[in-house]
Amino acid sequence: MSKKLFSAVGCIALLVSQLVHAEVKIPIPDSINLLVVNSLKPKIEKGGLFGQNTLVLPDGESQIVFKFEPSVMENDTLRQVYSDVIVAKFTAQDDELKFVLPEYRDLNQARNGISDFEWSLVDSAENKVEVKQEPLSAEGVQLGRNFIEDVMDYNLRGGVAAIGAASVATKFLPVEAQRQADSENVAQLKAWYIKATPQEKKAFQVWLIDQK
Repeated sequence: MSKKLFSAVGCIALLVSQLVHAEVKIPIPDSINLLVVNSLKPKIEKGGLFGQNTLVLPDGESQIVFKFEPSVMENDTLRQVYSDVIVAKFTAQDDELKFVLPEYRDLNQARNGISDFEWSLVDSAENKVEVKQEPLSAEGVQLGRNFIEDVMDYNLRGGVAAIGAASVATKFLPVEAQRQADSENVAQLKAWYIKATPQEKKAFQVWLIDQK
């Protein structure tokens, strides 16, 4: 094999390796309660006893749903405050992003600032990532709120930070399946099936057999 050909093969192998392993990582601070990622339950890489948990995402557009829950000291007691549920959409490629969050001196400042707190994501070069966001509203008091259903309804309504059903479903399918473009209806069915419980999947399979 000539040196030029060997060099070309090496470059191709390196490029393929980079594409295969390309991903976006986001360390999750203790004050962030991550609720939903791309319309599914978050899959977090655990950081061990003292390590930080990390969210790993595929390259491209992603959507996260979270609450900011900082803790502050008051009279030698650690107290926690809670933000609204935030839905956010951003795009990143093969990088590690970082949350930039406000810090509060005391409980009064935290309570006054939590309702409209400012946050951002920055990349490895400390550049701010463009993020579209808004509160994930809900009518009335909801006990045991299903955030996955809420955000899927939000996406269907086309909110500011909405993502399409097709991108939701294909992010977690094998590469071979992703090569076939799905209609919005098929993609939505896949997304709902992926988030279903084993019992719900079994009931759906029984129903599907009856339709043949």
